[in-house]
Amino acid sequence: METNKVEKVFENEENISQENNSSNVENADVSGYLEEDLDLGEETDIESKVSVVKNYSPLSQEELLDELKSLLETAPVERIRKDVEAIKDAFDKIVRADRSKQEQINIEEGEEIDRVNPVEYEFNACLKKYKDRRTAYIRNVEYQKEENYRRKLSIIEELKELTGEEENFNETFRKFHDIQNRWKEAGQVPQSHVKDLWETWHHNVEKFYDYVKINKELRDLDFKRNLETKKQIVEKARKLLELDSISDAFACLQTYHDEWREIGPVPKDEREKLWEQFKEVTSQINKKHQSYFDRLKAERVLNLQLKTELCERAEKLNSTERKSINSWQKAIGELTSILDEWKTVGFVPRKENTEIYARLKKARDQFFVKRREFFKKLKMEMSENLRIKKELCEKAEEVKNSENWKEATDMLIELQKQWKNTGFVNRKQSDILWRNFRAACDTFFNRKAEFFHTGSEYSENLREKEALLKELEEFDASQASIETLKQFRNRWNKIGFVPLKNKNKIQKRFTALLEEKHKNIDTSKSAANSDERRNSSRRENSQRRENPPKNERSKMFQRIAQLESEVALLENNVGFFASTKNAESLIAGVRSKINDAKKEIIQIEDQIKQIDSETE
Repeated sequence: METNKVEKVFENEENISQENNSSNVENADVSGYLEEDLDLGEETDIESKVSVVKNYSPLSQEELLDELKSLLETAPVERIRKDVEAIKDAFDKIVRADRSKQEQINIEEGEEIDRVNPVEYEFNACLKKYKDRRTAYIRNVEYQKEENYRRKLSIIEELKELTGEEENFNETFRKFHDIQNRWKEAGQVPQSHVKDLWETWHHNVEKFYDYVKINKELRDLDFKRNLETKKQIVEKARKLLELDSISDAFACLQTYHDEWREIGPVPKDEREKLWEQFKEVTSQINKKHQSYFDRLKAERVLNLQLKTELCERAEKLNSTERKSINSWQKAIGELTSILDEWKTVGFVPRKENTEIYARLKKARDQFFVKRREFFKKLKMEMSENLRIKKELCEKAEEVKNSENWKEATDMLIELQKQWKNTGFVNRKQSDILWRNFRAACDTFFNRKAEFFHTGSEYSENLREKEALLKELEEFDASQASIETLKQFRNRWNKIGFVPLKNKNKIQKRFTALLEEKHKNIDTSKSAANSDERRNSSRRENSQRRENPPKNERSKMFQRIAQLESEVALLENNVGFFASTKNAESLIAGVRSKINDAKKEIIQIEDQIKQIDSETE
């Protein structure tokens, strides 16, 4: 009769175990999501499954390195994976920001400079040390599972031998409990052996109960102990419903199911009720877990779409031809934006993860290959431009002290055109070369302007002629002769040129006043006066032809040459001003000076034509 009871107990317990197993099978399709969240160690308590990761984002590179070193020195490798990943993410974010700044500097400097970051080098070395330790740990875990498998086989053999001993309830049952405890403590085994090993163990436990024909008192005591243990599991499972992380809750639930299977039968009247309680908690967690991963799956499909669009944007960058630094700078900013946005998008379905990341990486690598080729070519062009501008500086230095004004002016104007048409060079070198080149040009044109400048002499002549006009106005011509007026004309001609803007006005005043004085002379002397005026005019023209250094026409040509040089220099300088808001007013002022100089040249040319017509 006792044997039949024991058989029924195991029959019911086997049904429960099968239900537990079916619970695991039911969730097998989503358990794969937990692979990245489960530790590989043997911790089974809830505290070991729920981890709180420190916020490392405010730390510097050096502080992150110290944190990583501290973890490697003080914590087991199986407990620090999430912290290491968080530290790595924070460190990589700083590195990417530094590289973005370095790329900006490279663009401004016009050359590729790779600066070694010793902190990054040491950090990567520590990271490699962690990966090596974790690899060794995983390898050891797999080895340990094989050892556990062999140990459990040995324990099953002990259980088989126990059924052959002579019946001694107390001693035999004590040995049986010792075997049960050692079975639980033996640890995990390879997944491929779990099912067969459990069935073999369960079969031999059944045989043990059949063999020993355990008496009711010991059996009830054992059932009571099993009941309390399973009630504790139910309570711990209920607490899982309070966890914020459904992944942690589901992982712990699987552990509790493993523990449940390892516990023996409970009293028949409690058996169904207790199982229903555990099954109800399991069902709630499974539903939350399934709902979580259904939502997660939908989010990952959406994330795949977002990352596909980012890949397309990155690929579009590679299809555009760029021929300027500004266009590359803009493209780098856009690529950086794409990469930053990529980091904000969550996971994609696992089967597409490798492919979508490889697509982005390919587009990114192609972009930087093209960028390196552009700057390599640009660097060669800038090197050639530097050589050309150095030659232009040398040529300008050779002629800056020349006194062959026309030839040197033409040469410098041509050098300035060549300078303007020559491409970019490195900014620091460009500033130095431009200062040297401009200094040489300014030296020559300042010397030329000083040589041809006669402004002070013209102003003095103006004052003398104005004084002579006043004297003529006060002169009483009624008693004068032609000879007296001729002396006024001679004195006027000897004074020389006045500023161009005053020339016509003062000349008209003198001519009108002289004619007025002529009218006041006696009419009997008009014929003689007329002859005298003609002779005086011929003498003035002859004097102009016989004294070319003092000839007004020659000085006008000199003034035109001076103005043309100034115009050429100003027009060239305008080409070097940056087209920025701050330079607009300066450029407008220079252009106004250029227009004024050109107008003065036209006026002087008209005066030369007038002089030529008078001397014909």
